[in-house]
Amino acid sequence: MRKFLHLFIVLILTVCVSHAQVRYLEPVFTDAQIVKMADVNYGINFFAYAPASIGGPQLLPLRCDIYMPDTNADNVANRPVIVYLHTGSFLPKGLASPMGEKTDSAAVEICRRFAKMGYVAVSATYRVGWLANSTDLDLRRGTNLLAVYNAIQDAKTLVRFLRASVLGQGNPFKINTNAITLFGQGSGGYITLAYGTLNKYTELQLDKFKYDNASSTGLFGHPVQAGDMYVDTSVVGDWNGFGGKVTLTGQQTPLGLPEIDMTKRGRNFENFPGIPSDVAMTVNLGGALGDSTWLEAGDPPIVSVHVVQDFFAPYISGMVNVPIGAQFFPVVEVAGSHTAVRLSNTTGNNSVFTTNWNDPISVKARASATLNPGQIHHILPFDIPPPNPALPFRVNSNPWDWWDPNDPQSANETNPNIKAQSLAYIDTVMGFVAPRIAKMLTTKGYQIPVSVAENSIDNRIILYPNPASTHFSLSTYKPIEKIELVDLTGKIVYANTPFESHHTVRTEHLPKGVYMVRLYIENDLFVKKVVVR
Repeated sequence: MRKFLHLFIVLILTVCVSHAQVRYLEPVFTDAQIVKMADVNYGINFFAYAPASIGGPQLLPLRCDIYMPDTNADNVANRPVIVYLHTGSFLPKGLASPMGEKTDSAAVEICRRFAKMGYVAVSATYRVGWLANSTDLDLRRGTNLLAVYNAIQDAKTLVRFLRASVLGQGNPFKINTNAITLFGQGSGGYITLAYGTLNKYTELQLDKFKYDNASSTGLFGHPVQAGDMYVDTSVVGDWNGFGGKVTLTGQQTPLGLPEIDMTKRGRNFENFPGIPSDVAMTVNLGGALGDSTWLEAGDPPIVSVHVVQDFFAPYISGMVNVPIGAQFFPVVEVAGSHTAVRLSNTTGNNSVFTTNWNDPISVKARASATLNPGQIHHILPFDIPPPNPALPFRVNSNPWDWWDPNDPQSANETNPNIKAQSLAYIDTVMGFVAPRIAKMLTTKGYQIPVSVAENSIDNRIILYPNPASTHFSLSTYKPIEKIELVDLTGKIVYANTPFESHHTVRTEHLPKGVYMVRLYIENDLFVKKVVVR
């Protein structure tokens, strides 16, 4: 027995040595080694829907939270960046949803995970507000388009802010500005897809982006005619945030910011002119593309994750529907996640992902021609039908979110609001997205063996055999306080509290497929993938 234990320990040590954690694919830092810089000002701009309680429409700051490894624990000076844009239907938190801020649960969770992998992750606010429940289609559609447009400008301001920090401040965040990935969730996904594709004046001149009727006021209080564009670049500037400049009075507002002359036409403040705002890659989590004609060869690569049955943001193409209270307001026809990725594949924009993606999650993502027409790469569909087909809007379309159950707006949410289930979905999202970001980074000079990403998160935990047929066993550095086995729909199929360092899970009764093993050890969470065959 002693000889067997000795050989077993040698085997474990050999595995640990042969598979060190891989930065940018797996956590290499602990929670304690991550620092958060909260409410960093990255620019200012005109907020058309600023509440009267603070003085109404005016220039206000744009803020972000920055998560990164503590420089005392990490001496890498060219860390890639994740810019994360939250969800919320382009409305203030609490108006239509319990989500809608840079501190949403999923936003914080995903940013912290990227930071533990060695990235600098930035969760940002952007301008919100539009006339979502207006009975005037021009006002509803036009103000929504303008909200997306302003948010694109803000995201570009943030990217320029990051580049300016390198050029003028000595690179305080230790970043590589050639390796910036834009990651958007929900309405943030609309921003990321538009950010990488909207780059021509003619792309704003589509009929669906024009007034149907003449108006005495228009969106900006000026007379318009049928056929005029909703977005007047002479007022709000171009998609990069230049032009349409505000006229300053030379005075300050009560909040200490420059006061603008509201009698003048301009409503845009130019932030960091002369600094580029290109990004290396975009990730969309449940958003859609404003129009398929926007996407052209040369645009950034796109990876998408989407619930196929999403009622609010189409998967292939269709109408954007926004819920306000108990009503739904159709806004505009858009191209869905699947369409955006398919076009990015066919134009060659996604050729950066040259790896043959046969890891379990990627194989599962392409397994069904119904869920993934054409069975294309780089789109991860989730199959979550509504419990009642007669109520298609009662669908769990954002399963990665959880929130305060006491929030009054939680009554409008269709998710079960189970944190453990949402974390399981995030596990799968990260398992799909992170290797693709890492593959992009290899084109920027990073040495990352992407192929090792398939089944290892932490080298202090050994899982074998994998794939498993009748069982798998876990050997851990300290006792397992809790273990959960979660399928790709987020359902927990096994749970136990063994309080032991060696534990076996029987699998012969489970359907074949990919499962996430969630381990809680000393107030820390570890995740591994196991394939049951």
